[in-house]
Parts: sequence; C-alpha cells; structure tokens
Amino acid sequence: MANPKMRLGKFIQEENGTLHGRINGLGIRSVDVLSEAASSQEGRPYLRLIADPLGDAYDVGAAFPKEKDGMHYYSVNLDSPLLPSPISAALFPDRCEEHGFNLVWSRQEQDTNPSVAAKTRHDEKVAPEGERKIQSRHRYAAGMTP
Repeated sequence: MANPKMRLGKFIQEENGTLHGRINGLGIRSVDVLSEAASSQEGRPYLRLIADPLGDAYDVGAAFPKEKDGMHYYSVNLDSPLLPSPISAALFPDRCEEHGFNLVWSRQEQDTNPSVAAKTRHDEKVAPEGERKIQSRHRYAAGMTP
C-alpha cells in the first residue's frame, strides 16, 4: 500500500526567490521559516531554511532546486535534535495559489521482516556529494555530529 503524502507546511515565494512560510506537524510547535540563498562548495545554489527568523533564528534544513518534466520544485532536507532522523521532503508548487508551495512528506514504508528492513536502509539513495556536505554542515551547526 502506498503511503499518503502529508502536508507539513505552506510557503510563498517572493519575486527575489526567497521562500517564507510555516512548518507544522514535527511534534513541536509550528515554526515560521525563511529561506536564505546559499551555494555549495561546487557552486550549486540551494536555500538555507531558517526557523524563527525574527527570534532565536536557527537552521532547520536546506532546499535544493530541482526540475522534472518541466516542473520546478525543491528537494528538502529537514533536521532537528528533536527528530529521530532527518526528514526528506519536497516543496511542490501549489496548483491553486500563484507563488505558493506545499511542503509534503511521506513516511517510508516499514517492513516487519528485519532482514528486509535492514536491506532497505542500505539500498536507500544517497544524496549527491554537495548535498551531503551541506547536510553535515547543518547538523554540525545544530550541535549534532556529522
């Protein structure tokens, strides 16, 4: 059975490319999030995702621009010390709201057979080198071991 996608947040993209919105459903209070343009060591652009930008701002992840079949979206990595592991999600354009994006996530299916579950974990896709370095930097900035 396919896992349903859950909407974790709603974002608006300004004309300058900045995203701002709110993330819900992470087991903590809703948080306001603002993006900041950045680039990897290889020069590829991405957006730092910064929670509570008007208070005690802190990094919660990164959004990487992607395109598939002519549709532009963002591949998103979210992390927090409160989460058991990072969350891979996506920001897809809202079909009804111009400049709107929905942050969606679906839980990976868990297999009850331990040998199959272990194999699945080892067979998961690995992020490209630049994205792994960025993810490690965000974990380090959050006080987590890379």
